[in-house]
Amino acid sequence: MKIAILRQRVSGFGGAETTLRHLVRGLAAAGHDVVLCSTDDPLEVSGISGPGVRQARVPVWGKKTARLLSFAINARRLLQELDVQLVFSLERTFFQHVYRCGDGCHREWLARRSPHISGPARLAQQLSPFHQTMLRLEGRLFAEPDLKLVIANSRQVREEVVRHYGFDTNRIRLIYNGLDRERFKPLSESERRNTARRLGGPEGGKIILFVGSGFARKGLAYLIEALGSLKDDTVRLWVVGKGRSGPYLKLAARLGVADQITFWGPKEEVAPFYQAAGVLALPTLYDPCSNAVLEALASGLPVVTTSANGASEFIRPEQNGAVLSRPDDIQGLAAALKFFLEQDGDRKVRQAASEAVAHLSWETTTSRTVAALEEAALLVQT
Repeated sequence: MKIAILRQRVSGFGGAETTLRHLVRGLAAAGHDVVLCSTDDPLEVSGISGPGVRQARVPVWGKKTARLLSFAINARRLLQELDVQLVFSLERTFFQHVYRCGDGCHREWLARRSPHISGPARLAQQLSPFHQTMLRLEGRLFAEPDLKLVIANSRQVREEVVRHYGFDTNRIRLIYNGLDRERFKPLSESERRNTARRLGGPEGGKIILFVGSGFARKGLAYLIEALGSLKDDTVRLWVVGKGRSGPYLKLAARLGVADQITFWGPKEEVAPFYQAAGVLALPTLYDPCSNAVLEALASGLPVVTTSANGASEFIRPEQNGAVLSRPDDIQGLAAALKFFLEQDGDRKVRQAASEAVAHLSWETTTSRTVAALEEAALLVQT
């Protein structure tokens, strides 16, 4: 089958980019002819090239809002030139047979964000051309008769699609993200300590790990406040991901914990950080299904996150992590972090973490996605 896959950006270290690379390779390995339509220069994504995979560049212009709209317009124009049987989009575009809702619902994100921003910021959000364009594209997508199936990467996202847009739940396939079992796996206690030392961790210190780009949405400010409330100078916070560190270092300085925080920037190889840390903290305002949570659990690391994260479906309170009802519950966050830092090295906790996601693999994710696309192809023909 000839399949066009739509995604604005393919290069990068984020969860969406990782997922896309595995799906493209999996579809090609299954014998499908894949054309990857993105804004990237072919040289930037040469690692995805290979037998059964072609690349087509979608031209875009302008900044945020213009890029969003021009990608949707030009992707549809490009599809008219391509000889494909099925269109599989990971973006909100004007035409697709299957939509993977890996970024969640924008309407839900705005609703989750509103209580945590100022009145002027809420007004700006309501008037924002970008948000209005995104909402219109999203609403149009779910109402489009050519859309045959939606793939949700968590039960949370499936429920959002039904609640906000009245989409038929029978046309939604729940397919979780996969995991690379060779990279994300627990280490022995001695190996963990050696890894922490190699990364510069303090001798006998306790490490809280934060992994994610988009620091505001992921709740980094709340995590720094919780670190301050712990009043334990042996604790270290390691921040891995892309974002402006300046505002957060200022907050940390006001709280007296600036010297306990290290900003590592984005890392292509993040597994050693999971394996060295004592707990992953992600007090996110909204996450469809955080890959960081899945990877941390697979590495035997307990996780503290929020109920607004689809990956919280894998958390068993006090066994392998904690789920907060609000990202700004500073005392609840601090208490959960303290609990799991004190359990650092507990074999039962680490086993409970890895067992929670033991059934996830990229092979399963890919095979189930291939099955959904083949199902959609039959629906297109009828």
